[in-house]
Amino acid sequence: MSRENPRSSSGLVIGAPPKANLLPPEVGAMAKGKIARRNAIAIVILAVLVVIAGYAGAAFLASSAQAQLDEANVRTQSLLVEQQKYSQVSQVKNLLASAEAAKQVGMSTEVDWKTYLDDIQQSLPAGTLVTNVVAEVATPLNDFGQPTVPLQGDRIGELTFTATSPSLPDVEAWLRALSKLDGYVDASPGSITLDNTSKLYQVSIKMHIDTGALWLRFDDTAREAKDKVLEEKRAQQEKEEAEKQTPSPSPSPSEDDADGGA
Repeated sequence: MSRENPRSSSGLVIGAPPKANLLPPEVGAMAKGKIARRNAIAIVILAVLVVIAGYAGAAFLASSAQAQLDEANVRTQSLLVEQQKYSQVSQVKNLLASAEAAKQVGMSTEVDWKTYLDDIQQSLPAGTLVTNVVAEVATPLNDFGQPTVPLQGDRIGELTFTATSPSLPDVEAWLRALSKLDGYVDASPGSITLDNTSKLYQVSIKMHIDTGALWLRFDDTAREAKDKVLEEKRAQQEKEEAEKQTPSPSPSPSEDDADGGA
């Protein structure tokens, strides 16, 4: 049994099988070079295959996307052709929309005068007759003149009429009744005259109205907003009237007053 000794400083192994490399160093270097070249060629071939696979995948995706694009273009062209068949329908719809908008704007300052005058007539005492009505309101192109006096409300129109009564009218009560009408801003009476022929008293009244008097029959949104404001106004009026009708409690006599009376 042989004993192996550690390598000496000269590189010899004591007791190992004898080996000898009689080939020149160039042969070993050539063999290593061949291996390196084969590895390099394999890497290059692998890289080429990866590039080819990537290109093929990209080309496939591009071809698929182009096919989808061509199909979408064909569909778009088909839809455009179909749309042209109904171009008149689109024009009619646009004309209808324009007409509807013009109708809303044109009638935005409309007042239902018949109904409003009936409300005025019903608010006045029995036997009173409203005559000689003159109305002036704003238009979509021209605003109504606003007051220059402070504390006067905004208005959209003015209504002047003559009320006849067989008896001496209580003008203050008339004005209180008019103040409950929708759209009422203020009212001022003129002079009271007696017609000797008809024996009727005549009072000229000038009344201003605001947006609460508008009809708004073609604008549902604006009409709903107006009705909401009018409901709040009526509720406030009812509250104020209830407070006026409720008697205030009389003060109870103090102890000093009771002692003094005794």
